[in-house]
Amino acid sequence: MFASCLDLRSAISAPLQLDSDRMDRALDPSRQNSPDSAAENQTLTLLHTAPGGLGMALEEELAILTREREEDLEVSASETPVSGQDSDLLSLFRQKEKDLVLAAKLGKALLERNQDLTKQYDKMTKDLNDKLELLEQEKHELRRRLESREGEWEGRVAELETDVQHLQGELERHQVQLREADRDKSRAISELSEQNHRLLEQLSRAAEVEKQLSTQVHSLRDDFKEKSISTNQHMTRLETLQAEIKMLSERKQELERRVNAMLEENQQLQHTVEDLRERTLVLEKQRHEKDLQVSRPSQSVFSFLQLRLQLWEAYCQVRSICSQLRGNDITDSALSTDSSMDESSETLSAKDIPTGSLHASLLELRRLTQNLLDGNESTVALLSVEVSSSREEKERLRAMAEVHEPNEQLQSAIRDRDEAIAKKKAVEMELAKCKIDIMSLNSQLLDAIQQKLNLSQQLEAWQDDMHRVIDQQLMDKHQEEWKDPPYSFNGSRGGAPSRRAHRLSDGDKRLFSFFKKN
Repeated sequence: MFASCLDLRSAISAPLQLDSDRMDRALDPSRQNSPDSAAENQTLTLLHTAPGGLGMALEEELAILTREREEDLEVSASETPVSGQDSDLLSLFRQKEKDLVLAAKLGKALLERNQDLTKQYDKMTKDLNDKLELLEQEKHELRRRLESREGEWEGRVAELETDVQHLQGELERHQVQLREADRDKSRAISELSEQNHRLLEQLSRAAEVEKQLSTQVHSLRDDFKEKSISTNQHMTRLETLQAEIKMLSERKQELERRVNAMLEENQQLQHTVEDLRERTLVLEKQRHEKDLQVSRPSQSVFSFLQLRLQLWEAYCQVRSICSQLRGNDITDSALSTDSSMDESSETLSAKDIPTGSLHASLLELRRLTQNLLDGNESTVALLSVEVSSSREEKERLRAMAEVHEPNEQLQSAIRDRDEAIAKKKAVEMELAKCKIDIMSLNSQLLDAIQQKLNLSQQLEAWQDDMHRVIDQQLMDKHQEEWKDPPYSFNGSRGGAPSRRAHRLSDGDKRLFSFFKKN
C-alpha cells in the first residue's frame, strides 16, 4: 500500500513542475532555436521518463549531444576559416563549455527531482504513520468491545443454563404426575373391562349352550344322512384306487420286461458288432494281402473276387443292422439305397465296396448302438424312478389302509391318487422331452450320415480312379499273356468238378464286365 501511494504521489507531483518549466521555455521564443534550449528539452524528456528507463534516456541524450557537437563543428568550420590549431582549440573550448552547461542543467534537474521525491516520501511516511495509529486505536477499541460482549454473553449463557435446569426439574415432576394419572386411569379401565368381560362371557356361554344343543340335534340328523350316502361313494373310490394301483403295478412289470428285453438286445448287438469288427479286420487283412497279389498271374484273380464278394456281404449286413437301428424312416431310405446298390452290384459287386467303407459302416453301427444304449439308459432311469415311486405309493396306501379309519383312509387315498397323477404327468412330460431329444439326435445323425455318404462318394470316386489305373495295367498284362498260348481255367483245374468250372466262367464274365465298365 505504501509503495502504491508513493508511486501515485510521484506520478502526480513530478510532471507538474516539469510541465510548468516546459511551458515557460516554450513561451520564450529566443530559447527555442538555440542549442541550449534543445539540450534542456532533451533533459526534460529524460526526467519525464520512468525510473526504469533513465539509462536509455541518458544514452539517447548523449547521442543527440554528439550529433549537435558534430553539426556545430561543421558550421564553425564553414564560417570561420581559421588555422587548424586555433580551430581545434576553439572547438574543444566550445565543446567543454556546452558539456559543462549541460552537466549543470542535468545536476540541477536531478537535484530538484530528488528533493521532490524526498518530500513525497516524507509525506507518505507521515500519512502511513497516521493511518497506522488510527488502525491501532480502532483495533484496541474493537478488542475492548469484544471483551465486554464476551462477558455479557457468558453471563447470559449462565442465566440460560440455570433456567434450563429449572425447567428440566419442572418437566420431570410433570412427567411423574402424568405417569401416576395414566396408571390410575389404566387401572380403572382394566377393572371396568374385566367386569364387562365377565358379563359378556356369561351371556356368550348361555348362548353357546343353546346353540350347541340345537346344532347337535341338526348335526346328528345330517351325519346320519351323510354317512348313509358317503359309504357308497367311499367304496366306489376305494375300488377305483385299487384298480389304478393294479394297473400301475402291471405297467411297472411290463416296463421291467421291456427294459430287460432292451438290455438283452443291446448285449446281442454289441456281440454282433464285435464279431463283425473281428471279421472285418480279418477280411481287410486278406484284402490287403490279395491286393498285393494282384500283380501275380490271373489264377489269384478269382480268389480276389471271392474275397471282395465276402466283403460286400459283410458290408450289406452292417448296413442292414444300421438301418434297423435308425428306425422306420431311416430304414426306408437305407433299403432304397441298398436295393439300388444290390441292383448295381449284380455285375460290379466286388468293385462297389470302397476302401475303408466297411470300417466306416462299423463305426457308424457302433455309434448308433451307443446312442441306443444312452437312450435306453435314460429310459430305464425314468422307468426305475416311476416304478420306485409307484411302489412307495402302494406301500404307503397299504399302511394307511391298515392304520387309519375309513374316512382318513379315503382322504389319504385321494391325496395319494392326486400325487400319483401329478407324478405320472411329470414322467410323461419327461418322456416327451426325451422323445424330442431323440428326434433331434436322429436328425443330427441323418445329417452326419449324409455328410459321410458325400465323403464316401468322393472317396469312391478317388478309388475308382485308382482302380481304373490298376485295371488298365491288369488288362495290358492279360493282353500280353493272351498273345501267348490261350489260358483256360478248365485246363488248369482239370480235376475240379463242373460246378467249380461254372463258377470260374462266371468269375471271368464278371472280370470282363468289370474291365469293360472301366
